[in-house]
Amino acid sequence: MASRLLATLRRLRVVLVISHAIYRVRQVWISARPALRASEVLIVRERLNDAERALFVAMDPRDRRHSMDVLQLLRQRGTPSATLETAALLHDIGKGQMHLHERVLFVLIGVVSSRLRHRLEREGQRGLRGAFWRLRHHPEIGAVLLNDASTERVCWLVLHHTDRRPPDDAELLELIAADSVR
Repeated sequence: MASRLLATLRRLRVVLVISHAIYRVRQVWISARPALRASEVLIVRERLNDAERALFVAMDPRDRRHSMDVLQLLRQRGTPSATLETAALLHDIGKGQMHLHERVLFVLIGVVSSRLRHRLEREGQRGLRGAFWRLRHHPEIGAVLLNDASTERVCWLVLHHTDRRPPDDAELLELIAADSVR
């Protein structure tokens, strides 16, 4: 009985690893088409105030594409509030500009050893070490950037969008779910 349970758990782990790998490959594939369409640019203009829009435009094109995809998924699933839509567009502003290989290495090294990845990261540095630090701390960085540009609620949603054990908040859970799919 115990050996069958262990075999089932191993198979489940393999399925989870494969599904996560497919998710990451899909992310890279989507990043190949980062430009927003004219209709999407209009959504950004309508949804974001001037200060928020300046932060959005400063994002890496891949993050702008991803954020728009998260917003579109939220809209497909229901009628998100204006606050949730704003948070969806701005949730990754803390990442800043970086190369695709830095993002890929962050994921790959994290699969091997999150401790190693933490040891490699350095606040305030350029290159790979700084990129690793920004990727891990992007929710906090984003919330700080948004502090004077947006509402307290949007800042809170951005700050918590990667929580492993998020508070029981319907909008936050919707954002996390859409972010994990797109």
